[in-house]
Amino acid sequence: MGYSIHYQFKAGNRPSDEIRSVLHSLHHHAQALPFTWVDANVTELQGKDCIFSPENGTSLLLTLQGIQHNFATGKSLYPTHLIGFEALPRPGCEGLVIFLGQYSHNENWMATGHCKTQFASQPEYGGIANFVLAHTLVIEMLDQTQDLGILDNVFDETGYWQQRDLRCLVERDSVQGVRQAIIQILPTSSSEFLQKLQRQLDELDV
Repeated sequence: MGYSIHYQFKAGNRPSDEIRSVLHSLHHHAQALPFTWVDANVTELQGKDCIFSPENGTSLLLTLQGIQHNFATGKSLYPTHLIGFEALPRPGCEGLVIFLGQYSHNENWMATGHCKTQFASQPEYGGIANFVLAHTLVIEMLDQTQDLGILDNVFDETGYWQQRDLRCLVERDSVQGVRQAIIQILPTSSSEFLQKLQRQLDELDV
């Protein structure tokens, strides 16, 4: 199946303008990180445009993850209002969708999403260093959602979210290789995110 990070957001019954402000703040944060790409704009959909369909083009993954599944009844619930954006953490990784939606049964803003990161570790995408970058970039965004007060729950199949220990992602004897590979992948980056990751690698190497 591959390692994935599962997450839930809840923002209560806030006004739409406040939700837009939260998503724009998260989008701005994502644009400052070394993602492979981030949507140029925050997408907002209402009514039938929220229903998953190939005709939605760039919002295909947004509308797909916007579907809520009731496994007890076997029914799917589509949103009536969606605000969000997509980013690709690293090559080989699934797209990360940061969004909030409203549903006909509930006026509260919420979201359930996931991002599979393990396939970023394939050699053709950059190996374990690429995986470490992908996984920690997703965690960085979830940290930001927590700071903005919309994060409800996270389940990280690697255990990194809970432990914040890079040994969940990389073997100790691979640290030097990962450090050098990250420098090669992002030779000109001096972001706070990368500096924090390098400090974690240094601590692991002690």
